[in-house]
Amino acid sequence: MHTFDDYKEALEGAGPKLKEMILDHAAHNREISFPEVLKLRRLAYPDAV
Repeated sequence: MHTFDDYKEALEGAGPKLKEMILDHAAHNREISFPEVLKLRRLAYPDAV
């Protein structure tokens, strides 16, 4: 399985569609906690309200 750092690295430079795919994959990964998924979302979309 992938780690938080794997997802974090994959988000760097990813376009919008790829970001959604990465976040969806992370959300369904049992090794990634909900707070970590939220952290990844904030990294993917830092300007979101």
